[in-house]
Amino acid sequence: MLITVEKLRIVIDTNVLIAALTRPRGTSARIVNAWLDGRLEVVASEATIREAELVLGGGWLGRLVSREAVESLLEALRTRSIRVEKPEPSRDLRLKDEGDRRLVEAAVAGEARYIVTTDREFLSQRGYDAIEFVTPGEFMSRWKEYDAG
Repeated sequence: MLITVEKLRIVIDTNVLIAALTRPRGTSARIVNAWLDGRLEVVASEATIREAELVLGGGWLGRLVSREAVESLLEALRTRSIRVEKPEPSRDLRLKDEGDRRLVEAAVAGEARYIVTTDREFLSQRGYDAIEFVTPGEFMSRWKEYDAG
């Protein structure tokens, strides 16, 4: 009998992607590397990928990291994430930022367990349905139990 173990699904906020690029030895980079190594699954939608392209594609980031590193991460987001098509709008979210609402909608549609972010307003909500909003450090603490299995 073949038993498959599902990988933990998460949504990564753009601010965590920036931190992963600018601090390659930091917690955010460890999360991104775990995804790229196939130990995690990242959920994204067209809207969340578009936001990442706009933010990461800005010239300011090019002064901090190589263009190749940015493009490589964006390409991984486009090709190695679990894509959800047209997630249902979440009307009862109390998030002011439209991009934050799109992250939650993608997480719901893709059955993600966590949204990893450093956004304080986002984190103040702590979650939506079964999805927890956590910092990179909080995520790493919770993920240890999944990764050990």
